[in-house]
Formats: sequence, C-alpha cells, structure tokens
Amino acid sequence: MAGEVKEDRSVIIRSLQHIIAELVDDFELASGLDEDILLEQVGMDSFVMINLIEQIERRYHISFHGEELQIDRLGTLGGMADSVCAKRLAGKV
Repeated sequence: MAGEVKEDRSVIIRSLQHIIAELVDDFELASGLDEDILLEQVGMDSFVMINLIEQIERRYHISFHGEELQIDRLGTLGGMADSVCAKRLAGKV
C-alpha cells in the first residue's frame, strides 16, 4: 500500500506541474519546480493559485476548506500533492 501511495503522489506531482505549466504558460518553469519551494517565489500570484486550487478540486473530486487553504499546506507543490493524497486516503474523494 505504501508503494501505491508513493506512486500516486509522484503521478499527482506530475499532474500538478502540468496544470501549473498551463496556468503560467511556462512548461520549463513548471517541470523544474522543486517540491518544497513556495510557489509565490516563482511568480505564482493569488489569481493563479485560486485557479490552480479550483482545477485540483475538479480533477480529483475533492474540496479544500478553511485551514486546508493555508500556505503551509498548499503553498508548495509537495504540500499540494500531500493534501490530495491525504484526502484520497481518507476516502474524501
């Protein structure tokens, strides 16, 4: 099971990179994103972040609420992937 979660996480990260690339129209930037860098440090403003979260919610059939929307949870590629994985494991998909 742990292997499946790890594999799912890497697939989710690639999917998030693709979504980001489309939103910022920069595939090179998105494909090179480190999991731990704050997305605002690479120029993603609040408008792009809102669109990114909306696309994640639609793609994975999940919703983020309240504290889940904090930058420490969704401000990095890794944090977003972890949040999606956690919701999927909890059966909130």
